Amino acid sequence: MPPLIYMAAYTVPGVAALGIWLGGGWTWTTPAYVFVVIPILDALVGRDTQNRDAEAEAKAKSSLIYSLILWFFPLAALGLIGLLGFSWSGLGGLTTQAGAILSVSLALGGIGITIAHELIHRSAAWERHLGTAILILVCYPHFTIEHVRGHHANVATQNDPASAQRGESFYRFWIRSVIGQLRSAWHLETQRLAKKNGSVWRHNNLMLWYAIIQLLWLGTVTWVFGLSFLGPYVLMSIGAFSLLEAVNYVEHYGLARRQKANGKFERVDEHHSWNSDHLISRALLFELTRHSDHHMEARRPYQTLRSHSTAPNLPTGYPGMILLALVPPIWYQTMDPILVKMDENFHLKHE
Repeated sequence: MPPLIYMAAYTVPGVAALGIWLGGGWTWTTPAYVFVVIPILDALVGRDTQNRDAEAEAKAKSSLIYSLILWFFPLAALGLIGLLGFSWSGLGGLTTQAGAILSVSLALGGIGITIAHELIHRSAAWERHLGTAILILVCYPHFTIEHVRGHHANVATQNDPASAQRGESFYRFWIRSVIGQLRSAWHLETQRLAKKNGSVWRHNNLMLWYAIIQLLWLGTVTWVFGLSFLGPYVLMSIGAFSLLEAVNYVEHYGLARRQKANGKFERVDEHHSWNSDHLISRALLFELTRHSDHHMEARRPYQTLRSHSTAPNLPTGYPGMILLALVPPIWYQTMDPILVKMDENFHLKHE
């Protein structure tokens, strides 16, 4: 897709800003846009499974504009947070305020964390720091450590808190993943320091730095917008990283790597992530929906991610699947038969 197509992602914070500016019932425009309009567009526009050829991929990889689209987001995020903070006292009742919080959660969680995810995989240190800065805005900086060093190593195994197991509801998964990823990040960081014969409580412990910077940021928010805004800001952050966990749930639900006789797991391939080639979701989420390819080559830039014909595919795009995940009986009814069919095909193939 041409680079400007990905600017469509900025419609989410744009709609959120407009809703807050207008106030009243308009603050619920973003949830309606994300969970009604986008799923309908995903269904109408459909899938596009085409991949770039080698020449086009090389050209896209070297094009700066794809990165510029990402680098601009922190300014948009700060502007949206500022708008919410300065508007908070005048938003009116709880319903209006709830819509505003949810709207910013969707913008920072759906678009912001997706961009942060792309950046923390980059080779340039300053881009990784920029990704972490976005995560600090939603009180989830440890994701930088756990996702890159933990999730990618342990995906689709019981050792990974961010891989949902078959029959596990989103709500049970949320608790396990949120707590498990925090623990995993601390463990991974202490392991790194131990290899350098360093103490956990030294200046180079990233988890301690993240905690300090996170507290400083929350203090800044409180100082600028007042103590009455701290609670809503924390609720917004919880909503944002909950959306991330919903995406984690959708991406790997029920998929498992086989364990070998030596105790090691088979290599990660296209069968260990759910994919969606729905064009609208692809554009809005910077190709995150081509998730198998991301796990097979984590440093591959988003604009060059490929569709794999043998990868398991979701019935619709991510926003629609997240809605299903919120209602476990409907989720199981939709996804478990697909998993059963995959199991049957696997056994037939290996008989």
